[in-house]
Amino acid sequence: MSNPKDGEAESLRLYLPTGPIPLGFVQEDGVVYLVARARAARWPVELLRSGSADLALPDGRVRGTPQLVSDRNDQARVLGLFREKYGTDRFARWYERPARVLRVTLEDGQPDHGPGTDHYYEWLQSEFDNVAPDYDHHITGNRMNRLLRDRSLAWLGPRFAGSRRLLEIGCGSGMETLPLLRAGHEIVAVDISEQMLATVRSKAEREGLASRLETRRLRARDLDRLVPDFGPGNLDGAYSTYGALNCEPDLAPIPAALHRLLKPEAPFVAGVYNRWCLFEMAGYGASLQTARALGRRQNPVPVGGSRFCVDVYAHSVADFRRLFGNGFSVERVEGVPVVLPPSDLASYAEKFSRHFERLAGWDARIGARWPFNRLGDHFLMTFVREPAEGGIHG
Repeated sequence: MSNPKDGEAESLRLYLPTGPIPLGFVQEDGVVYLVARARAARWPVELLRSGSADLALPDGRVRGTPQLVSDRNDQARVLGLFREKYGTDRFARWYERPARVLRVTLEDGQPDHGPGTDHYYEWLQSEFDNVAPDYDHHITGNRMNRLLRDRSLAWLGPRFAGSRRLLEIGCGSGMETLPLLRAGHEIVAVDISEQMLATVRSKAEREGLASRLETRRLRARDLDRLVPDFGPGNLDGAYSTYGALNCEPDLAPIPAALHRLLKPEAPFVAGVYNRWCLFEMAGYGASLQTARALGRRQNPVPVGGSRFCVDVYAHSVADFRRLFGNGFSVERVEGVPVVLPPSDLASYAEKFSRHFERLAGWDARIGARWPFNRLGDHFLMTFVREPAEGGIHG
């Protein structure tokens, strides 16, 4: 095993509100690079959310602006610097398969980087750009994530039968886009991540479906920008499941934009991370972990509540009923899943793997009934766009 270069420190200290932590690093030309080994590590999220890093380097205390390195070639170059500094053995133990590579550009000042600012959305984009190549594995490799997609597709297919052009808000890697394209629909897919959109386009091209797919890199709150391209009232339906609506801190512009884009009586299906999860409330409540039992009451949900450790905002059925109360009527609500665990607790479902299909069937029947349809890990909620009477008010 080779040693660091003479006089080169092996670690720095990163100062967080909870205290300092030591981290390995490399430095070049006013930039410091850091590597997070675990996806669930909290310190990268704290840095990327705040937009500021407080570091103690060998030559003094400095501040800088952190960014996620999502380009695979850039990541490989930086990891080569870590291998050179720390040696082959330690590199293999600590850095070879990182969850995140961060660049900290050293500078003065600490700008506003809270939710709703441009920096927040840049962070969100970079996080999903970073996971785009492996996103399918995150879904298909988790039994509960697969169940979520199976349930939404079982709902979307029949509801959109006969609809031609659909809007998908937050398409991810196309887990629902591709099945709906295969069914003959035209899809306008929007996502904050260009890498996710590139993944969807590539899949559609391989299957000969690209002629029915249009993509736009867009935040969910900016849907109104689509109106000049597609015209008012020209889309036959819309959907957004298990992602974009829960990463958007400002949902207020969305109902008015959808009302402009959709035809009268067109459906909008929302799959939403629920504020009230029966499995968590019962399980954590029984073990007297009150904070975790009611952890979704805090928005954004504390770091670790999201599979990819980005900010997520939980909402109740009542929240969405009020949000879309002007211009939309509620057609159906279903909890998914209710008695089965959320995806981050999928290990509990694996204990009953031999009986999973039967349990999933029970869960679907229970999740369609009140009050359980309001107590799932997520809820699926279908709205119908009402005819405008004097226009919708935002």
